[in-house]
This record gives sequence, C-alpha cells and structure tokens, in this order.
Amino acid sequence: MPNSSSPQDSVAEARAKTVSSVGELIQQVRERALATNRVQWFRGQHSAGWDVEATIWRDYDKREERNLTNRFRARATTRIQSLPGYDDCAHWLSLMQHYGLPTRLLDWTRSPLIAAYFALEKYIYRSEKEYEDAAIWILEPHTLNAAEGLGDVTPSIDAHMCEEMLIPAFSHSDPENNKILAAMAAERDMRMFVQQSCFTIHSDSTALNKRKNSQVYLTKLVIPAECVVPMALDIDVCGFRRGDIFPDLGNLATELKGTYPPRPRQP
Repeated sequence: MPNSSSPQDSVAEARAKTVSSVGELIQQVRERALATNRVQWFRGQHSAGWDVEATIWRDYDKREERNLTNRFRARATTRIQSLPGYDDCAHWLSLMQHYGLPTRLLDWTRSPLIAAYFALEKYIYRSEKEYEDAAIWILEPHTLNAAEGLGDVTPSIDAHMCEEMLIPAFSHSDPENNKILAAMAAERDMRMFVQQSCFTIHSDSTALNKRKNSQVYLTKLVIPAECVVPMALDIDVCGFRRGDIFPDLGNLATELKGTYPPRPRQP
C-alpha cells in the first residue's frame, strides 16, 4: 500500500541507491558482501513509495488481528488435512501468511533475484500502461536483532525466543514486546524452500523503515520506472518464473498462459 512521504521519513531513505539492471543489482549485493561479510536478506516491492511493514498493520488493529487469526484457526479444520497443533502459533501464522491472510509476518528472501522477481512480476506477464519506481530492500537481519536487543542471531520462527512475539496475535492476555525480530522460516513446504523464505515478526506496528536507527540495518535500492520492463524481462529470461517461484499447478498454468498467449485468428 502506498504511503505519502514527509520530512519525517526515516533516515533509511537517505541510503537509497538506484539499480537499473540485474547486473547492477548483483554488483551492489556483491560489494556489500565483500565489504561487511554480513548476512543479507531481500524484499521486492512493486512501489518504491511503500513502507516496509507487515500487512496486518496497514489496515487493521490488534483486536482485528485476533479476530482474523482465531476465525481462520477455527474454520481451517475442514479445509486441509494436516493442521498445526492448536498452540503452534508459528506454524499457524506461517500457514495464514502462505494463504494470503494479513499477519504480523513480513516475507523476505535470501536471494536478491527472487526479490527482484517480486518487485517486477506485474510487468512480466501483463501489459501495464503505467510504470512506477519499484524497490528492493536489503536487510541485515543479525544487525536488526542486535539493535532490537534480541541478540546477534536469527532463530527459526518456531524457536522459543519467538513465542512472545507470536502469541499476542491470538490472545489479548499476552503483552507485546513492541519489537521487530528477523527469523528464519521453518521450511514446511516447497514454496518456502524455493523462495528461500525468511520473515520479520512485527510486534510493533511502526514500519521497519520508520524505526529509529533503521539506516543501520536497512538499505533501499530503487528501480526507476523506465527500467522496470527491461529488468523484468531480464529476470524472466534468467529463469525466475511464476511456475517455479510458486511451485503448484495453478501458477504453472498461469505462467504458461502468459508466456504463450493465443495466436490471432485469421479472418
């Protein structure tokens, strides 16, 4: 969801750089890796104007979050055979995120090219009439967790240290710690494996790029509007395609229909 800018925007915006091609993206990531030797996670967003925030906090409050999670948990039983245990909050939230329910989890990937796919996917299969700047955000997850006072580690989302930030999504009686934690996904399906998934858990509704000192762990790469179509084509010809990023039959069919549209009929 777009957000208007203001003079109070995070200083992370001052670190924004521009990349105009896949080659420039790889160069930026390589230079950062050689300079800092730190773990880097990536997130692609269609609009450079969007904040880095969990979907639940864009349009809902904490009471509404609990309504969504508990209704989903109550009604999921008849719709899927293998369900998490009732109190397995990490697995439940991962499942909700997987199926598109707004949650306090925000998706990241360990691959800059997968992030580029998500930033540019709408230009691959559809003829957009208007273009806008896209963005790839780079997160140093260990630095984030250290800055939040949570240690220089990135635990699995089902680790004990994540529980206090997940349980309040279901229960009003558990307090928030009002922090943001970077956590590895517990790979439970092929999509998480292929997308090299990881998460940030947002106990606080403040966007990550608006938090104090976010420039220490967060960098923005802007893809200019005039570059989104050629760069989207580069991502596609490099083999980053919908049917593989989302490895199920429905998305394979969508990819094939977009790649091979029907030929015009002869009169």
